[in-house]
Amino acid sequence: MAVQSTKSQILALLKRSAGCTVDELASALELARMTIRQHLATLERDNLVTAREVRRPTGRPHFVYSLTDKGEETFPKRYDHLADMLIDEVGFLDSSEIEGLSPAAKRALLFRKSARRMAKQYAPRLEGKSLEERVPIVVDILQMESEFAEWRKLAEGFEIVRYNCPYRRVAESQDEVCVWHLELLSQLLDGHVRAAEFQTRGGDCCRFIVETGALPSQEEKASE
Repeated sequence: MAVQSTKSQILALLKRSAGCTVDELASALELARMTIRQHLATLERDNLVTAREVRRPTGRPHFVYSLTDKGEETFPKRYDHLADMLIDEVGFLDSSEIEGLSPAAKRALLFRKSARRMAKQYAPRLEGKSLEERVPIVVDILQMESEFAEWRKLAEGFEIVRYNCPYRRVAESQDEVCVWHLELLSQLLDGHVRAAEFQTRGGDCCRFIVETGALPSQEEKASE
């Protein structure tokens, strides 16, 4: 495994949060505050991070650092991959599938069908697995897709968090990209998924709740 530079670690921590102070970064990385300040100064100079002043009820104000748009773009993006998927999917469309649909509905259909096709590619890795076994495998798949994902167990199931959207610029103007992600997870986890937060709708990350329960039988899946 490659060792991350301190600057890369700082960027990753800021990616996971709505912003961090010098003290928070120093504590997380177990480095001196002065060292963190030096790295932040370089990142600010390169327009990768920005600082905002936050006033507190008592004491001096402090600064919270967050990523700039340029800083966001340092994380993997796969716009060419998205274009390839959609172009391929257009070739499989039947005219009867889109007849009478609005432009937005056509785009949503295209993204859903693309997500389903990708899910089929990964299906063998999940075959015969329980929901609890599937979740970490699915997160590994998201990592392969450059999505900087993590998961944790909840009382009602599991939480999957995506900190990096490899299609961020497209998602900002096309909500259908969010449909694609939700459809992909729903297919991989057999419909147990609901979206709790989206970056494109003001969230700090994309957060999905994977609800526990018996996986549907083959008969139930065939009837959907």
